[in-house]
Amino acid sequence: MDTLSVAAWRKSADDAASRSELWSKYRQFFQSRGYTLWIVGGGYGHEAPNDNSRAPDGYSYENEFSAYTPGPRRFGIASPLHFPARTTDNRDVMIVLLSDGIIGRNCVDVLRTMATGKNAGIDRNHTLPLLHEIHYENLVFGVFPLVGSSFAPAWFSNIARALESMSQIMEGVAFLHDHLVVHRDLFLSNFLSSRRDGCWDPEQKQDFLRPRYYIIDFEWAVQFTPDSDPASRTVTGPPLPWDIYRRPPPSEMRSELPYCPFKADVWQVGKSFMACILHIEHVVPDVLKLFRQMTADSAEDRPSAREAVTQLNKIRNELPTDILQACLEEFDDYDVNDGFWEYDSLDLVPS
Repeated sequence: MDTLSVAAWRKSADDAASRSELWSKYRQFFQSRGYTLWIVGGGYGHEAPNDNSRAPDGYSYENEFSAYTPGPRRFGIASPLHFPARTTDNRDVMIVLLSDGIIGRNCVDVLRTMATGKNAGIDRNHTLPLLHEIHYENLVFGVFPLVGSSFAPAWFSNIARALESMSQIMEGVAFLHDHLVVHRDLFLSNFLSSRRDGCWDPEQKQDFLRPRYYIIDFEWAVQFTPDSDPASRTVTGPPLPWDIYRRPPPSEMRSELPYCPFKADVWQVGKSFMACILHIEHVVPDVLKLFRQMTADSAEDRPSAREAVTQLNKIRNELPTDILQACLEEFDDYDVNDGFWEYDSLDLVPS
């Protein structure tokens, strides 16, 4: 079986049928490592390979309504680099192609630092843990817990829950920055919830109480060494060439000069979260003020990630109960694939 580069793998698995065919070539290999690939259903849907109940793993949960609703469990995937699998003891995982030995080396190094060992068990770290690293010739695959909903569709029943989710993600970003790791792609599609995709009780849509939020996809991440000169901790331009980069950029990214990626991370988080609650600015004006500071045109005017999460938590603690428990009306105009909200007046749609 010929091995592929990451780029060739993407190209060879750009639709559901070709993705299934490509991953199926490695089915026996993963089986030998204790992982049974899920069965491909219609479209982008995948079904568990057996009818056994999913074993608890400590990373994701579902409500009683979903747990006792009959029928197969499905999981939708759009990325050609991802494929769900089940272990011999019925834990569900996501296998991700991380590197071909050239592309993705930074990603693997960062995950080894932040998603394994002692760091993976620290409560302030919201990086989705890397459970197992698998090598096949030049390819490096990562095995992660199969957690649930992406950030955007899993809406919030009240303002308290929305701010809690944002606080968790911002704490996770601050933890990365404390360890000199910059993510460079901090948009909604890269934030996941521990709430499993499953059945929602139609009479009680908001029935999952305290999810944990995770940060995923470190494909473009960069890690600096502790002994590096702080002035040298810079990057230049976007992570991809401009003709294929589709994320909204901070102003400094458009220049040809080196810039601080830590402040660019802050900009991305602020830009993503701002649109989530822009429609209730009159209710939580201080939160929107913070997000606007995080998205200031000048990087020097933005707070650090640590300063931002500290300020957000201060604002949360000072909000009265009636505001925190107020209903947060759902705002449907988003594009989860782009990972940010399409809100033209905010100029969030990439040019």
